Amino acid sequence: MKHFVRTEQRKAQCYFVLIVFVNIVVLSSIATGIGIGIKGYIFDTKSTYESITCCGSICSKCFFNLRTVTTIIPWACMTIFLIGIYKAFYKIFFLLRYNYNFTRFHTSLSLENYPNLKYILHSAQINNQVTLLKNSEPHYAFTLGLWKPKIYLSSGICSYLTRKELLAVILHEEHHKKNKDPLKLFLIQIFHALNFFLPINHNLLNQFSSASEKAADDSAINLSREPLELASALVKMCKSHNTTKQQSLLPSFKGQNIVEDRVKRLLMPEVSVPDFRNTYWCLPGFLSFLIAATICASLFYNPRIHAGECKTRICHMNICG
Repeated sequence: MKHFVRTEQRKAQCYFVLIVFVNIVVLSSIATGIGIGIKGYIFDTKSTYESITCCGSICSKCFFNLRTVTTIIPWACMTIFLIGIYKAFYKIFFLLRYNYNFTRFHTSLSLENYPNLKYILHSAQINNQVTLLKNSEPHYAFTLGLWKPKIYLSSGICSYLTRKELLAVILHEEHHKKNKDPLKLFLIQIFHALNFFLPINHNLLNQFSSASEKAADDSAINLSREPLELASALVKMCKSHNTTKQQSLLPSFKGQNIVEDRVKRLLMPEVSVPDFRNTYWCLPGFLSFLIAATICASLFYNPRIHAGECKTRICHMNICG
């Protein structure tokens, strides 16, 4: 089982490094292109404006020439870049505010009133690392925090799950805590918002979530030796969330498909999951490369097309030439 823990953890680490590398390369290329060419964009825009309005009114034939198109595209790319920055700052604000409000408006309870949970934590040797929140429903367990993550449990989960199920869930969250998965997920979500125009980011986010959850499952099973209990806990908690009809942003639930895949994997570990990597990665990867290459090329490549050609050949006025 330790082999599977290392395998899934390596996968999660690879996805994290890949998404950081890809997004930093794209961001640095776009920022460099804007920094180098901004003066040229302003000059070309001014020159094109003079070319369009050279006849005293908008010259429709001059408006759609190649020079005008090459002038508009860099500004469109910069607009996309600024939209990404706005979405990234909004995402940061939203996540930090949600995390703060969630822990602020829930009262912490003393573990002394929950001897069953206290016994489980003592047997797992993770005392003083779990915060119990006063909330009967929905039943949840998650790890929250960037630099110093903590494990949070709802009070209702103590009576909702059996002792073995609760132990498996806590060990699962302990793995997230040790590997600082909330911080990694936070960074990936920021990159996803910043470079929203790259389809590959969505795939990498899903793959990281899936691999990190499976690694935490394997770690919990390796310590508790109870895969069926963990699967049972997952089913119960998903059922609780569906019943309350609340959209949870908690790290433990990153999509129904991922949870179903985890349950099948726990119940039937000997059955291999079909590999759809080729079809899953080819199209998003190709589209992401095409979009990034188009944006970078439009920012770095600036053909010098003389405005006089359009002015003299189409407008036919001395003032244009």
